[in-house]
Amino acid sequence: MKKILLIEDDEITFLLISNLLKQFGYSEDCITWCCTLGEAEMHKNEEFEIVLTDLTLPDSVYINTFDQVRKLFPTKPIIILTGSTEIDVAIRTIQHGAQDYLVKGEITKRMLHKSIQYAIERNHILEDIFAERQNLRATINNTKDIIWSIDRNLKVISANKAFWDRVYSICGKRKCEITSSDFSKEFYDTWIQYYERAFCDECYKIIWSETINDHTIFEEVSFNPIYDKDKKVIGVSCISRDITEQHNHLQMIEKQNEQLRKIAWVQSHEVRAPVASILGLLDIFNADDLADPVNMDVLQGLKVAADNLDTIIRKINAYTQTGGL
Repeated sequence: MKKILLIEDDEITFLLISNLLKQFGYSEDCITWCCTLGEAEMHKNEEFEIVLTDLTLPDSVYINTFDQVRKLFPTKPIIILTGSTEIDVAIRTIQHGAQDYLVKGEITKRMLHKSIQYAIERNHILEDIFAERQNLRATINNTKDIIWSIDRNLKVISANKAFWDRVYSICGKRKCEITSSDFSKEFYDTWIQYYERAFCDECYKIIWSETINDHTIFEEVSFNPIYDKDKKVIGVSCISRDITEQHNHLQMIEKQNEQLRKIAWVQSHEVRAPVASILGLLDIFNADDLADPVNMDVLQGLKVAADNLDTIIRKINAYTQTGGL
């Protein structure tokens, strides 16, 4: 069984609690007793399953006692031992992170056992939640996507590193220094409109373009309402993904398609005329009598048609090489 640390300057209270602990399995060797914070600090590197502490000690009182104990044992569940006149202070320690409080003179074996079990279990749950949050934070901070959420007062609830880096690139300030006046009115009003659409329960995406350091980027920004338990929209979650490469690729494809349309039009309209002329002139060429004066006119016509066809071919080649004449 793991060890318990009991910080209590009253010997009678210590004897009563240690006796109760022994009744549900803790041996005397498992219980470490300290009368002051100074003594407790000497055991800060030891492994305890749980810490029970009085709030009034010879070298500390009230909330300060709890804060100091938590600094000494930051990962351990803490149960407060309090007198009947200190219950309000004990409740405040719950708000500061204590797992439970027990009133001296009212502690029973069952109550103490239950409080310790629940405190240890809740602490394990909190550790799991903390680890999950750290993993999630590491994940969103390691992505290039910009992720953030705001409440109805337009206050940022959470945001990843990419978000704050972008904000800094826009206004040159860190998150603790930023105000709405750091953005242009046009920029600010535009984003207010985007947020308002999501606050009206609309889930949608936009394409946002922005020039940073003479480089234009394109991003796909999604807006998703955040709901409370009553399905009321209380915030907006946003994800911005850089699609510059994809956008430029599509633009290139569209440009190429436009050139292909031009080439197709030239082939179907401009090429047809000289080809028709050549075919028509060949029909009147007198192959039986090469000295026929008409043949000279035909050859001249063929040269003109061939020159026209060559010009058109050069035009098509120019579209394929440079995108236009």
